[in-house]
Amino acid sequence: MYIEEERTIGPLLGQDSINRGIKASLVGSALVFIFMAGYYLLPGLISDFALLLNLLMILGGLGILPVLFPGVSATLTLPGIAGIVLSLGMAVDANVLINERIREEIRTGKTTLIAAFLLFQFGTGPIRGFAVTLTIGLLASMFTAIVVTRTIFEILMSWGVLKSLPMFQLIRETKLDFIAKRRIFYALSLIVVLGGLVFYFYKGKQVFGIDFAGGQLQEYRFKSPAPIEEMRQILKEADLADASIQQFKDNPRVVLIRTVEDKNRLLTQNLKERFPEQDVQVLRIERVGPVAGKHLQTKAIYALLWSLVGILIYVAFRFKHFNFAIAGVIALIHDVLVTLGFLVVTGRQIDLLSVTAFLTIAGYSINDTIVIYDRVRENARIYRKLNLYELINLSVNHSLARTVLTTIVTLLVVLAIFFFGGEVLSNFAFALLVGFISGAYSTIFIASPLILAWSGRKR
Repeated sequence: MYIEEERTIGPLLGQDSINRGIKASLVGSALVFIFMAGYYLLPGLISDFALLLNLLMILGGLGILPVLFPGVSATLTLPGIAGIVLSLGMAVDANVLINERIREEIRTGKTTLIAAFLLFQFGTGPIRGFAVTLTIGLLASMFTAIVVTRTIFEILMSWGVLKSLPMFQLIRETKLDFIAKRRIFYALSLIVVLGGLVFYFYKGKQVFGIDFAGGQLQEYRFKSPAPIEEMRQILKEADLADASIQQFKDNPRVVLIRTVEDKNRLLTQNLKERFPEQDVQVLRIERVGPVAGKHLQTKAIYALLWSLVGILIYVAFRFKHFNFAIAGVIALIHDVLVTLGFLVVTGRQIDLLSVTAFLTIAGYSINDTIVIYDRVRENARIYRKLNLYELINLSVNHSLARTVLTTIVTLLVVLAIFFFGGEVLSNFAFALLVGFISGAYSTIFIASPLILAWSGRKR
C-alpha cells in the first residue's frame, strides 16, 4: 500500500489559523455592518439585523447538519471560516439590491449554489468545508433578505414608524453610453487574458502547487529568522538541491520548503541539529503523490466545466434566450482567466483553494450579470419604443449603483481575509480580489454588450 496523500497540521499552526480566521471574520463582518448602517441608515440597520440572523443560522445549520445528514461532516476548517465571512459579504448583495430598488421606487428592488454544490461534489477535505458553509450561508441569506427584512419593514410601516427612508447616495442616476466603447473593452480584455495565458504556458508545471503537481511541502517556524543560504546548504546535504525555499515578509521566522522527494524526517533532523538554539518547530507537512495529484487535477477540471454547463442551462431557461446565456458564460470565463493570469504573473501557485476561488468568482460574476439581464427584460416591457442598444444602456445605468456597491462591500470582506487570514488563505483571497473586480467590470463592459453582438444588431 502506498500513501498517495497525507497532510499533517501542527498544533501551533492549527491554533494560529483559528486565531487568524476568527480575526478576519470579525474585521470583515464589522466592516460590512458599519458600511450598511452608515450608508443606508435605517434600512441598513435592518439589513444588519438580517445579516446577524444570517450568521446565527449558519452556525445553527453547521450544528444540525450531522444530525440530518450523518455522512456529511460539519468540522469547521480554515476555508470553512472563510466561507462564513464571505457568505456574509455576498449576503449583502440581496440587501443592497432591495435597498437600491426601494430608493428607485421612492424616486419614480441562485447561481452561486450551483458552484457551491460542485465544490462539495468534486472537492476534498477543507474545500468541502468551504462549500458547506457557503451553501448554508447562501440559503440563510435568501431567507433573511426576502422574509426577515420584508417582515421588519411591514411591521414598522403598520406601526406608523416608517414614513420615509433617508439614505446616502454615492452614485446618482447616470446616463452613460457603455455600449459605444465596447470594442475598446473587448480589446483590453483580450490583451489581459492572452497575456496571462502566455505566462501560464511559459511557466508550465511551475504554476501548480503540490495539490496538482505532487511533491512535499514542509513549513517550519524558528525562534528568529534563519539564514536562507545556510538552509540551502542543509538541503544540498540531504540531496534536495532543487528544493524551493520561501520566507514570508510579514513573519520571517516562518520558512516554507517545497521538495519533490519525501525526506521530511531527515530534513527536520538536520535543521534541528544545525540550529539547536532556534527551537525549530514543524508547523505542517503536506505530501501528495503523482496519482493523487492527477486525480485532484481531474476533479478540479470537472468542477469548473460542470459549473459552466450548469450556469449556462440555468440562464438559458430563466431568460428563454440562448444569447443571454452564452454572453453570461463568456463573461465569467473571462473573469476566471483574468484571475488565473494574475495568479501566474504574480508568482502565486494554483492549488485547490485557487479552484475554489474560481468557482466562487463564477457564481458571483453571473449573479451580477443576471441582475442586469432582469433589468433588460423589465425595461423591455416598460419602454417598448427603445431598441436593444438603448435598452441595454438604460439597464446598465439603472443597475450601476447596485453593481458598484455590492462589489465594494464584498471586497471589504475579502480584504479582511487577505490581510488577516494568514498565508494559508493568501492565494484564495488574492484570487477573489482580482475575480470580484473583474466580475464587476465584465458585467458592465463584456456581458451586456455581448447580448447585442449575439443578437446580430449594431444598435
